[in-house]
Amino acid sequence: MASGERNGEGEVWAADFPRRWESAGSGPGGEGACWVDTHVHIMPPRRMRGLVRWVKKFTPGFPVSEDITAEEIVASLRACGIPLFFNLVFPLWEEETEDLNRFNRELCAGIPEAVPFGSLHIETPDKEREARRCIEEYGFLGMKLHPYAQGFPAFGEEMRPLFEVLHEHGRPLLVHTGFDVFYGMYMDLEEMEGVMRDYPGMQLVAVHALFPRFRLAHHLMEEYPNFWLDMTNTISCLRLHDGLRSQGDSLPPSASSLEMEEVEENLPYFHRLLEDFSDRIMYGTDFPVGFGYHHALLDDLRFFRLERGVEENLLAGAARNLLTRCGFSHLAAKLPTRGC
Repeated sequence: MASGERNGEGEVWAADFPRRWESAGSGPGGEGACWVDTHVHIMPPRRMRGLVRWVKKFTPGFPVSEDITAEEIVASLRACGIPLFFNLVFPLWEEETEDLNRFNRELCAGIPEAVPFGSLHIETPDKEREARRCIEEYGFLGMKLHPYAQGFPAFGEEMRPLFEVLHEHGRPLLVHTGFDVFYGMYMDLEEMEGVMRDYPGMQLVAVHALFPRFRLAHHLMEEYPNFWLDMTNTISCLRLHDGLRSQGDSLPPSASSLEMEEVEENLPYFHRLLEDFSDRIMYGTDFPVGFGYHHALLDDLRFFRLERGVEENLLAGAARNLLTRCGFSHLAAKLPTRGC
C-alpha cells in the first residue's frame, strides 16, 4: 500500500473515499470486463488487523474494518466479478513463516478463485526446503517478498536458494519495488538485474512497477523476457499525480512522497511501457487495503484512455500469459472467455 506520506495526499483522497468504497458489486464483471486481480491480501486475523491499522495511520477516513474477515474479502471479490486472484502473504518474523504458508494453502484450498503464493524470511534457516515445500508440496504458483515491510534485502546472496528453486521450476517471484521515498527505504536495482540475468527461468514480477522509475522498467522489459510488472497502486498514484500537478505551486508538503519530479521525467516511459509490453504488465489492487473497490480502480485505469487491447492485457491477458508460461494453463483455462 502506498497512498502518500502520513497525511498530505491522504487528505486529498479522503474526500473521495466514500465514492471509492461504495457499491462493492459494481465491479468490472458488471461491465463485461475480465479482471485477474494479481495482488490481494487475505491473512490471519492478527495480521489483517495490523495491516489495516497501519493503513489507517496515514489515510484519514479509511473505511475498512480492522476485523475484516476472509469471508468478507472473498465475498467482495466475487461481488465485483473477479474470476481469479493471487493471494499474497509474507512473514514479518521468521517464526511465522511455516504457519503463514500453511494458512495460505488451507485458505486457498477452499476458494476456487484463489491462487496462493508462499513466502519466507531472510532468517529462514533452510530456504530451499521451505521454497520446495511451497512449490512442490503445496502447489503454489510462486513466492512473494516485501523487502521494505519485512526489513531485509530481496536480492542478496542469502536468498539464492529461493531463486534456484523458482528458476528450476520456471515460477514467478513477486517483489515489492518502488515508492522508495514513501517507505524511506531503497532497493539495489543493479543487484535485482543481476538476479534476473543469473536465473532466467525465474519470472520476476516487479510489484508497483518500480514506481516511478518507468524508464528503467522499460529498459529491463527490453532486456529480460523473464521480467514482468504489476501496476498495483501505480495507476491510482499516477492519476493522483495528474490532479496534484494541476494545483501548480499549491501542492501539499507531503506531495514529495509521490516523487513528483521523478514522475514527470518518467511519464513518457510509462506510456511506452504500455504500448510496448502490455502482454507482461498486470494490474493488481492491494485489496482490501488499496485505493478502493474495483470499480474505482477500474475508473483510475480508464482515466488514461488506453487502447482496448492494452486494457485487456493489464486486466487479464498478462496474467493469463504468466500462468501459461509457468505451467498453470489449467488456471488460465478457468477464465471466462468474455472480456478476457
